[in-house]
Amino acid sequence: MKIIKKLIKKKINYNPEVIISKGCSKNYIIHHYCPHTFNAGDHFVIRSIRKYLLKYLPEAVFVPKAIAGNRGWGEPIGLKKENIYISNKYADAVIMGGSDQYHDWSPKIEAAEINNLNPPLFLIGLGVSSKDLMTEPYLKKEQYKKDILATNQKCSLSSVRDKTTSDFLKNLGFDRAIITGCPALYLFDNKIHRNSDDCPVLLTFPYPLLHRQEENDSKFSILLKAIKILLNDLAREKKTPIIVCHDDRDVPIVQEIFPKHNIFFSNYVEDYFELYNNAQMVIGSRLHATILASGMGIPAININLDLRGTGFTETFGLTDWNINYNDPDLSAKIRERIKRIDDNDLSAFSDFARLRMEYKNIYETSMKNTAEIIRSSKKLK
Repeated sequence: MKIIKKLIKKKINYNPEVIISKGCSKNYIIHHYCPHTFNAGDHFVIRSIRKYLLKYLPEAVFVPKAIAGNRGWGEPIGLKKENIYISNKYADAVIMGGSDQYHDWSPKIEAAEINNLNPPLFLIGLGVSSKDLMTEPYLKKEQYKKDILATNQKCSLSSVRDKTTSDFLKNLGFDRAIITGCPALYLFDNKIHRNSDDCPVLLTFPYPLLHRQEENDSKFSILLKAIKILLNDLAREKKTPIIVCHDDRDVPIVQEIFPKHNIFFSNYVEDYFELYNNAQMVIGSRLHATILASGMGIPAININLDLRGTGFTETFGLTDWNINYNDPDLSAKIRERIKRIDDNDLSAFSDFARLRMEYKNIYETSMKNTAEIIRSSKKLK
């Protein structure tokens, strides 16, 4: 009983910022604001950013800051108010790098506050998204345009994942963004190839909560119909399909709709790496699945849902390959592309392979420049 009382009375004073900074005087403390969710795609992007920065700045130590609605990390942390003070006190640099963070300006950084930040700021691989195909990038408030512009003007280096995002920033008055492609595209570096016939065909399920949003009812119905037709086609061809969920919220719906089919979900990104690397092909509307597989050299057919898909498709020369979800010949075009992959006709990816290498070089150079700026900034302290 006395031991219990002593434990209760003992003060617990845990401040990770203080502990990390005390033990890392020779290191570079990087506050990485990113969407630490249970969605696998977010972690593909995070892994790539840290992999390439560590290549040029091996002394970097990353402190994660969960910037988006995240289910598990508490309330989202914005680069504002006391968090700017914390980054000023403990960080050698601040990185904001995730995925479609311009979508409704998810980090909610404010123009009135961002200039209070002292360490160099880097925006890495950000992108726009939209409610549907051929619609404007989604922003709930007009003020967000000023906030986004001020944040880009403040940063030491701004990179974006596609031409669509670059044009979006130019329209706001910022023309110095570097197009690198999505960082997840460079996690692996394999040539496009076709794995053996006994490898599975991966079908990536729609993004989370699509089926619960009334405005997306028709979109979900179209995709669901296409998946069911595709499963029948694959059965006739005696192929092994696996329906892949990137988000845990998709799993119950997939289990309900496809109770007799193989379903995959994991909380560990390495499991996704292994799965995709051993796939025959990848088909579906999860853009990060398409991007990851493409970097692994696995043929992928992306079903474009919004500006994310079309931005990637247009930037990487895949306009005649990827398919918009509302195409009246969606299933027929998927079937035609599967046959081309089966025939080992991978000519549709020739422009993609060339463009990917060009943008990879730009991405690597930008990460090298980021490392050099961080080193120089710390020396000036």
